[in-house]
Amino acid sequence: MNFVLRKSGLFAIVMLLGTVLYAISATAGSILYTTLGPGNSYDPNNADFVDGSNFNNQVVADQFALSTGANVMNAMLALGNYAGGNNPLNLYIESNNGGMPGSILAQLTQVGMILPWGNGNGGGLVNFTCSGAACTLGPGSYWLVALEPDANTQQLWDYNYQDAAGNVAFNENGSATGPWISGLFNEHAFEIDGVPLPEPNILLILIPGLLGAGYGLRSKLFS
Repeated sequence: MNFVLRKSGLFAIVMLLGTVLYAISATAGSILYTTLGPGNSYDPNNADFVDGSNFNNQVVADQFALSTGANVMNAMLALGNYAGGNNPLNLYIESNNGGMPGSILAQLTQVGMILPWGNGNGGGLVNFTCSGAACTLGPGSYWLVALEPDANTQQLWDYNYQDAAGNVAFNENGSATGPWISGLFNEHAFEIDGVPLPEPNILLILIPGLLGAGYGLRSKLFS
């Protein structure tokens, strides 16, 4: 009988620990912010140039917000190749400086090629990965900044599916840090994915409670 109680108590502790860990990790890989519509839709017929110095030399930035701290894993943008070459974009996460892009916090890496824009689909969704400590962000406002480093490449960043206005910034200096022309323009189509960080106050409540429950069960069962 004592063996059965011990086994049941240990099982209860394991289940309690599993429940807490599951609650913390259940949102892994969540969408942190998106301007994409249902089924990852966007406007394939309207876009802004992101291009090199032999074209407009335009850099485009869209503001986004995180409601909680998170480890950013990747960004997904609706992009199409328009003219010239097809060099990968430089994509940055930057701080918010009075409603405009500020300093560079992290650089993301393009995965795969950008498809031609004239395919009826506005190109397609392109993934950019983020790795390292710089990809851990606190709650607040940030900017996603797209820059084409190749002088002979001209890309297009499609508008969001509703052509809704949001905080957008441009420059035609080929600079990731401005100076910027900022205002309410059509937002571009993108999504930020990652792992939300548990709130510190939740951990302060859960961990002592878990330890207390485990100690109580152990004292009762093994005394």
